[in-house]
Amino acid sequence: MNSIAIKGGKVYADGFLIEANVLVEDGKIKTITKEDIKADITLNAEGRLVLPGAIDVHAHINDPMYLYREDFESASKAAIMGGMTTFIEMPLVKDIDDESSFRERKEMGEKASYIDFGIHAGFMREKNYKKIEELSNLGLTTFKVFTCRPFRALDEHIIRMLEASRKTGSMLLFHAEDEAILDYFFEKYAERKDQLCVHDARPPEAEALAVDKVATYAKLTGGKAHIVHLSSRLGVEAILRAKKSGVDITSETCPHYLIFTKKDAERLGPYLKMAPSLKGEKDNLALWEALEKGYVEMVTTDHAPGTKEEKNIGYSDPWKAWGGIPGVATMFPILFTFGYLKGFISLSSLVKVVSTNPAKRFGIKGKGVIAVGYDADIIVVDPQKEIKFDGSNVYKVGWSPYDGMNLKGFPEHVVAGGEIALQDYQFVKKNRGRFIYQKPA
Repeated sequence: MNSIAIKGGKVYADGFLIEANVLVEDGKIKTITKEDIKADITLNAEGRLVLPGAIDVHAHINDPMYLYREDFESASKAAIMGGMTTFIEMPLVKDIDDESSFRERKEMGEKASYIDFGIHAGFMREKNYKKIEELSNLGLTTFKVFTCRPFRALDEHIIRMLEASRKTGSMLLFHAEDEAILDYFFEKYAERKDQLCVHDARPPEAEALAVDKVATYAKLTGGKAHIVHLSSRLGVEAILRAKKSGVDITSETCPHYLIFTKKDAERLGPYLKMAPSLKGEKDNLALWEALEKGYVEMVTTDHAPGTKEEKNIGYSDPWKAWGGIPGVATMFPILFTFGYLKGFISLSSLVKVVSTNPAKRFGIKGKGVIAVGYDADIIVVDPQKEIKFDGSNVYKVGWSPYDGMNLKGFPEHVVAGGEIALQDYQFVKKNRGRFIYQKPA
């Protein structure tokens, strides 16, 4: 493996930007110094920011039933273009809940992914809720759970899984919406065919109530909980209540909940259908504030693309449209452009929510910061460079809700696993990524 020198940039290390050079050897960060360094390959970072690569702990990448939408190879290429150097595979439809399904997904990733990857188990519910200890022994320590449709776990099973998480040191990841509220509004709005019906049917109260319930169960059992894709101000308030009461709970939000509202769904229609649904501008602002203050610890993509055909059906019937959007190529640029450059979050908070905090909470060893001895997952960003995004040549499905947006923060160079993955905005990665085990902290 060639040694790499990243020279002349402003390196984010130990919470500060410092003018320094970074030496990469054998896949690791060897030196951070103001002295001159020599290597087999030199990347010019003058006038650039040198930051840790982004980590996405919630991405639906390679479901065997939907490989026409996305797979490890296509998704990892797109991720590198956006400065992502690690992602964690989340089940989409096919469960990962035994050794066979785990090995199948792991082998697929090892053969195809260009970046390091992990795997979440799930979906955990009545048929498999007793498998937490068994799966933990295989090295699977994070488990996806729904409090609602389509893979709802019953409350009595959630309590027992949280108890098992305490015993095994594992963590449950909750899609938190209350099923009774959803059931009421899905029936109430069943005849509506306007583009807001699928958003109105998933109100913020459903999210808040589910978070409160999960937090109560986690406190009673001592279990470890993480709320995925938090979408509302009421959800943030529920997280704060849980934290104040001493619950071991963290949460994530997604770029689409930070910049889009229900009004955008009137314009983009089914292309902005996802679950949870979009909310309002006050919800956007509450989530930005929560990221800056550390109440919500990280941002993920919930990357779950559907084809244009699977989306377009929603123009005549929104209920039938696929609910999910692509996002691995734009997570960092969206946060850089609409968060950091607009003053909603600091550079320090940006690095924390996309790199440091995911690595810490999910126990992804050797990642999340630029420090000697850590994995060489590094992005070099020209803060002035603006690119008009076009998902047609990035994603397998050929579209993105961010198409046409002028974004800053796309990396000029990416080093992933100690190897140059992107150089001068061009994909050059050759070797595959590694499977990584998680140990939630």
